[in-house]
Amino acid sequence: RLVGSEMCIRDRFISLEFVYFLIIVFLLYYIPVPGRWGKAYQVTLLLIASAVFYGWEDVRLLSILLVSCIGNTVCSLFILRHRERGDDAKIRGWVRNAVILNLLLLGSFKYAGFFADIIPGLPFSWTEWLKSIPLPIGISFYTFHGISMIIDVSKGNVRSVDSREIQINSTPLGFVKATRDVGFYMLFFPQLIAGPIVRARQFWPQIESKKFRDIQWGTAFKFLTLGYFLKMVVADNLAEYTPYLKSLELVGSMGGKELLTLMFGYSFQIFSDFGGYSMIAIGLAVLFGYRLPDNFNFPYISTSITEFWQRWNMTLSHWLRDYLYIPLGGNRKGQVRTYINLFIVMFLGGLWHGAEWKFALWGTCHGCFLALERFLWRGRSSTHSFVKCLGGVYCFLTVSFLWMTFLMPDMETLSLFFQRLAVWDKPVSNIVAYAVILYGIPVILFHLAGWIREHRISWNARWHGGVLEGALYGLMIFMIFNNSGPAEGFIYFQF
Repeated sequence: RLVGSEMCIRDRFISLEFVYFLIIVFLLYYIPVPGRWGKAYQVTLLLIASAVFYGWEDVRLLSILLVSCIGNTVCSLFILRHRERGDDAKIRGWVRNAVILNLLLLGSFKYAGFFADIIPGLPFSWTEWLKSIPLPIGISFYTFHGISMIIDVSKGNVRSVDSREIQINSTPLGFVKATRDVGFYMLFFPQLIAGPIVRARQFWPQIESKKFRDIQWGTAFKFLTLGYFLKMVVADNLAEYTPYLKSLELVGSMGGKELLTLMFGYSFQIFSDFGGYSMIAIGLAVLFGYRLPDNFNFPYISTSITEFWQRWNMTLSHWLRDYLYIPLGGNRKGQVRTYINLFIVMFLGGLWHGAEWKFALWGTCHGCFLALERFLWRGRSSTHSFVKCLGGVYCFLTVSFLWMTFLMPDMETLSLFFQRLAVWDKPVSNIVAYAVILYGIPVILFHLAGWIREHRISWNARWHGGVLEGALYGLMIFMIFNNSGPAEGFIYFQF
């Protein structure tokens, strides 16, 4: 069902065509434009480039984005107009309209087939038609962008030199400028397809004329090098082996040792894939003078599931916290209500990843662990090294086992996986063990460096910016060109 999911989509950010696209846009972007036209030129250019990037394989994708952009712009204009008048009732009404619009777009394309399966008595022809509705890539991300923008505008949280452009009365020029800026915020191509989820209040203040001399080359280089290394060398090489776990026949032929090895391999792969994508997106944005929020903070050194969600896909976690958990009451309405809210948020967060029950189960399991940790520890934490070490092992094992719910194609394969874990008389394939160890080591070292940065600041200062760091980045570049795996799609493109 995924629109634009052919090879060209799977090669986004890692194809030669994208390199040409990036060079052309970059050169045009920094052409000196005199006076106040510089910002308008750059924003318009990036908006057009983002539209080309997104609609290259299927121009129909742009029609959905256009509806989203225009709808959110109109709602923003009315919300700001009523804010000036202090009419809270009408502000709430337009916020409701905007949220409904965004959720209708998301639900119609992403969840129509899912609801078709659970609605009793629906004619077979209708069910098949609903399941055939295509899923535009990235719709979950730009829908969340739209909702967060509307709420930020309604609360007066958007502070930007261009916020006055959004507030221009309903003149044609004002509406065009408003639509341009909203479209640029939602379409900015580095984060369009798979995040990070950027808030309007984070992005709009950055919309200004950018100068070539202000580019932070060192920051861009580090993010891009590490991102491409994690994706092309680690994730793509592991992706040759971890799909074995999706085959009922292969899972049934393997023993517990090999299944656990592949499970850990998938944990390394999904971090390298999504973490790598986020770093590439941040690095690309830096080249154009924009700073996207960090999305990962060494998640596998977490000592609890609660901490894991403070480090993994942080922009989604913060979005769910601010726009779902807190409005539901958060932890302000007693322990029982807090547990219920955690369950609801993680259930919906799981379902956001895909219109399948396995994603809902994955989110529900995480919600149960969050509630259990809150019940058992109630804010207490130990500083003892041994206890923290045990917590790290518990967290990584729990997250890794739950990734199987995320990965498996159906419950039968998942059930067989856990059954076969008890079979220990089968050896691990040498090639599987070699691949997981070889490509898992960079992920382990990356998280070890993160632990040192947080807990041994003096150690971190000794090598940061020195010869060793330069040699590591040089080695990563060498491996990108000489040891990349077969091109695979980014895992989070499907969401």
